Amino acid sequence: MQSYGNCTTVPELKSPVEFREAVSKSQKIRLPGPKTLFIVLDSGTAIRNILRTDVIQVLRNCENLRVVVFSPIADTDFKKEIESENVIVEHAVKWRPPAAVKLLRSLKKDIWSEKHELVRFKEKRQARKSQLLRKLVLGLLTTRGNPEAIDHAVRKLESWEARFTPLLAKEHFDKYKPDLVFCTTLYAKDLCVELGAKQRKIPNVAFILSWDNPTTKGPFPVKPDRAIVWNGIMKNELTEYHDFRPDQVFISGPPQFDIYTDHSKFISREEFFKRWGLDPAKKLITYTTGSSGMLPFEDEMVEIIYSKIKAGAFRQPSQLLARLHPKDNYKPYQRFENTPGLVLQLPGRRGNTNDSWNPTREDMYGLAETLFYSDVVVNIASTITIDAAAVDTPIVNAAFDGFSEKPYEKSCRRYYDFNHYKNVVNTGGFKLSRNADELVQHIQSYLDDPSQESAGRARIREEQCYKLDGKCAERIAYYLLEGLQKSS
Repeated sequence: MQSYGNCTTVPELKSPVEFREAVSKSQKIRLPGPKTLFIVLDSGTAIRNILRTDVIQVLRNCENLRVVVFSPIADTDFKKEIESENVIVEHAVKWRPPAAVKLLRSLKKDIWSEKHELVRFKEKRQARKSQLLRKLVLGLLTTRGNPEAIDHAVRKLESWEARFTPLLAKEHFDKYKPDLVFCTTLYAKDLCVELGAKQRKIPNVAFILSWDNPTTKGPFPVKPDRAIVWNGIMKNELTEYHDFRPDQVFISGPPQFDIYTDHSKFISREEFFKRWGLDPAKKLITYTTGSSGMLPFEDEMVEIIYSKIKAGAFRQPSQLLARLHPKDNYKPYQRFENTPGLVLQLPGRRGNTNDSWNPTREDMYGLAETLFYSDVVVNIASTITIDAAAVDTPIVNAAFDGFSEKPYEKSCRRYYDFNHYKNVVNTGGFKLSRNADELVQHIQSYLDDPSQESAGRARIREEQCYKLDGKCAERIAYYLLEGLQKSS
């Protein structure tokens, strides 16, 4: 290793550990030769995880590196915010697959689901597989329950799919000649650069966007060479369900959680309550919604909690903050506008992404501060459970459907049996309420003693977050730099 001022160069990579130690000691990193990295984004969530964290900051600070970001948002303001001397923003390149490719991918999912007992994914595929034509095709391609036959059928479908796929993104690959392609939303519908990298045998790495993806989304439309995941559970899922070798999977931790580790950067409680029009003398109960497609009744949950507060069901004076999911439909909540003791929090800017969201760093801190200053966080089987555990705030999960009782197959109760969520249920890190009376009881219990389930919340942090040390994004960036070091 040689040093040049504040720059570090590593002409020969001896080990990933040595490389990480070398670059972490320097503000500037110098790769031993010009390299180009593609970063492919599709969603606001991916923009948050990669472009609003230290992933992009480390890469910006690397000499001999050119970064080309493919983003669904590429207007003047976005470019001004993201671009720098070595970072270029290109508009996302999409390829709409023909009907034949769509059919082959769909059949691949059906066949793959025969091999794996994954509750959520099987649920989503069940209706499709009941069609007579699909049953006949599946019967011809595979033998039910025979893993080897299933694997063979999946490979056959992938080879057929390749025949129907033209050479993609030629203009951009010819122009930039990337050494490594970093994909962030591999389950997007209109994959283009990702497929183009595989066609050209260019090394590619994928960040698995969410903790539920390995067990709810099915086989990858295009399998990456390597993957970056939040935690050891996800790594095991990639090896068990997606045929990755352990050495192909890197655990980074969730980069969006890095800001949770330094509470000194949060605004004060006084300022937070003032900003949102809250009463600092009252307890704060926060309800976070999911997407309207999954949970169309959550305005009823807000009404239930608020009515209990107004009826004096809690011993301590309390107030309610309802934070809406970026993909939630605001219309059902309009009736709560200007309601005393009830605040609606709408995160982020709208954006032309697949989740209609263009998040800012302020949004990220807004969520972190909301969870940190809440006395209890309530949600339905949401990732927010992990977020809240990350700042050690008590959590209640609701397992009932608002005002009505639905059969299990249509009820949110089944979400707690999904493979990824059962891991969190098993930690004992929150209380599970099966009706409105239990919900009141559990919220009140935490208002009286917030230390309850603290060991379970610690277990959630340990199992789901890997390391809450503020360096998850750095680990991702350094792993990408290692990959660039190895690329020829």
